[in-house]
Parts: sequence; structure tokens; C-alpha cells
Amino acid sequence: MSRKLLVALGVYSALAVLAWFTLDASIPVAGRDVPLRAVTLAILGLFAVRTVLHAQRERIKQGRDHGEHAG
Repeated sequence: MSRKLLVALGVYSALAVLAWFTLDASIPVAGRDVPLRAVTLAILGLFAVRTVLHAQRERIKQGRDHGEHAG
């Protein structure tokens, strides 16, 4: 894994830990109370998945670029 990816995932992890320990309120959504902590962690998780997928796409793209010049 690249250093940038590890730093990004570390930041997402730190934000998730902070959210876990600091958010305890609930918000009403469609008549139900939804924990704000859960919403925040879900959004951070989506960002983390998107970051990993982008890193994989860039790695594959670089591999294709290098393969075209070798042949």
C-alpha cells in the first residue's frame, strides 16, 4: 500500500474513534430516532471504501500504462 493511502485510512480511523467517543445524540429520520454516531461512522466508512477503490484503480491504471510501453 502507498504511504498516502495509509495516511488517509489512518485519518479516517482517527475520525471514527473521535466520533465514537464524542457523539451520542440521536436525530429523527422518518419517525425513528437514528444515532448520530451511526450516521457519521457510515459516512466515514463510505469515504474509506471510496479511497481504497480509487487507490486500486490508480494502481491498475499505472500497470496498464507501464505494460503498453514495454511491448
